[in-house]
Amino acid sequence: FVKKDGKLMQYFVSEEEINDINIPFIEFKTKEEQDAFFASTRKKAINYLNGVVIDPCFCKTYDGKFMLVMKVCHLILDIYGLNNIYKDLFEVYEALKDGKELPALPGKFEDVIKKDLTVKYNKEIEQKNREFFTKYLSEKEEPYFAGLHGPNEPVYKKQLKKGRHSTRMFFIKNDTQGYMHPISSDLVARAAEYCKETKCSLSNFFFYTMSVAASKINNEVKNLLPLELCNCRGTMTERKAAGTKVQSVVCYTVVDKEKTFEENFLAFSKDQTNLYRYIGFSDQETEMLLHKIYKKPYMNTFFSFTFSFIPMQKNKDFNVQVYSNGKCALPAYIALMWDVTTNDIDMVYDCYTKTHTAENIKNFHKTYVSIIEQVLNNKDSKIKNLKV
Repeated sequence: FVKKDGKLMQYFVSEEEINDINIPFIEFKTKEEQDAFFASTRKKAINYLNGVVIDPCFCKTYDGKFMLVMKVCHLILDIYGLNNIYKDLFEVYEALKDGKELPALPGKFEDVIKKDLTVKYNKEIEQKNREFFTKYLSEKEEPYFAGLHGPNEPVYKKQLKKGRHSTRMFFIKNDTQGYMHPISSDLVARAAEYCKETKCSLSNFFFYTMSVAASKINNEVKNLLPLELCNCRGTMTERKAAGTKVQSVVCYTVVDKEKTFEENFLAFSKDQTNLYRYIGFSDQETEMLLHKIYKKPYMNTFFSFTFSFIPMQKNKDFNVQVYSNGKCALPAYIALMWDVTTNDIDMVYDCYTKTHTAENIKNFHKTYVSIIEQVLNNKDSKIKNLKV
């Protein structure tokens, strides 16, 4: 990456010589020392303008384990790219361990970029996306912000007293903290069976039940506006091309408490199927459209949370831990890391520290899992009868 006339530019080198790499080795004596290292390291900017996009080191943990730490620039890696790095890393590891041939190199990312640029500058596609989202949002009532912290969080209560459905996007210092909570393999397997019966995706099931949980803890608001991060790499060639691309999509979500869960869920899934055809609409365009339609200041947001569902084939001999850099633009990012082999889900929350505590994330997760259990036990139960 380089800067030219004040603009960030990207170029590809045909070949890069790697000589005398000095990867540091750090040995931690205590948990406090290890935690302090990660707290400090994750907040330091990576020097991408001088050729550093991945900054590795080896560690020996305080409890005697060995760890490869890879600090990666967000310009080359998003949430879906984690699976690419994880898969490539362990395929190389297994080949070296067993003395086998190394896996094939990934495809050329330059070819994927060319396709991206063709779509990006296609005015016809851009106009179709704009027309769709204008109609999609204009026909619906103003949505409510429904934070994972609930309506009693002190900073948010000030917004509610003013009668606002939205909240300030940058109304607080946007430091974040990450939390991880599990969803059991038994529950995931039951959800998968239900999705087979209804011919709906497992991703949509977990997305919609999360919206139900957010609605229930926020006085059963009916109209929410969560975002979904979608993987825009469609073909296998694109997905193996050493790069990924996500697009956040605004998903107007209705939780009608007078209808059953299944009625709500099937309607949501049908809407999502149509919505996915228009995922190329930019974030900035979406936000401008929202504020134009609902007559709200540009710095206000309705987005309750951002959702990602990541299928991964984990290696049982290894443990992967994800650290964010502790900054984000939106109140809460949630990623469900689904192990397709065991059916376990590690659910990662990355949330504003000024409005979300470890305790209320723990409480939200407990509510979320309870909602999943209740709807799987009785899909015909009305939303208003679900307990929190």
